[in-house]
Amino acid sequence: MGWTVETDTVTHCPTCGDPLGEREASDGARPYCAVCDLTVYRNPVPMARATVVDGDELLLVRLGVGEDTGEWALPGGRVEHGEPPRAGAARELEEETGLSVAPDDLRLLGDGFLEFDATTMVSFNYAAPADAATGTVDAGSDAADARFVSRAELREVDAPFRASGRDQLLAAFDAVSDE
Repeated sequence: MGWTVETDTVTHCPTCGDPLGEREASDGARPYCAVCDLTVYRNPVPMARATVVDGDELLLVRLGVGEDTGEWALPGGRVEHGEPPRAGAARELEEETGLSVAPDDLRLLGDGFLEFDATTMVSFNYAAPADAATGTVDAGSDAADARFVSRAELREVDAPFRASGRDQLLAAFDAVSDE
């Protein structure tokens, strides 16, 4: 059995508390507890994001908490235990914007990695057409703002887009209109 941790350095076993040694694995040395026979891995944490495309606009949130406060992003967050990424994206979309979509209505835009101080995340980014969404846009959860942004505004905004790049966001218009 292995454990996944979100820290750069692990010195003690997360199960029994004993100091860790090292064990050679196929991809190099890994922290290892000889008492528990436990290997500790630093693997990416899955997250999922989703937007709604309405003609020439798509839905973004301005992050309201954490080190990225003020940055624009697709609504999203960590995938919960046992939750498929599409379902996590649909849940996060509703929590952060008030709009609800069925996971099956989400189309994959792309994926990528995010590096934080001690955490690496793999992000799955989705989009759905506006006619698949119900509800009213209202910033919720950890979003400071939620609003539709035009293709022209996306090209002009001088700010990072967390977990997805400008090109991926612009591609959302075509991905959803191709359906």
